[in-house]
Amino acid sequence: MVEYIFRSNGNYLGFISSGNLFSRDGEYLGWIEGDLVWDSNGHFRGKIVLINDKKYILKNAYLISPIPKVPRVPPAPQVPPVPPLNSTPIILPIGLKDSF
Repeated sequence: MVEYIFRSNGNYLGFISSGNLFSRDGEYLGWIEGDLVWDSNGHFRGKIVLINDKKYILKNAYLISPIPKVPRVPPAPQVPPVPPLNSTPIILPIGLKDSF
């Protein structure tokens, strides 16, 4: 199952497939553990947040990030799904920012 991810400005960022995060073009960006997102270099990027039935990867600028992890072996390239329409922009609470 593919889950779409958006930026707060409403633009389609990419998708999650089998616990991995890919760009809108199918490029590997990182992986997901629960609701935490790690980039391809093992750095913490934020949490998956559901707002108005859309998913975003947001990071609290006021919190200390977890220690980086050992990068995972990238999965095989993915054929990107048909991109969804962009979403309506959202207003982020103070301290939260887009992670990608």
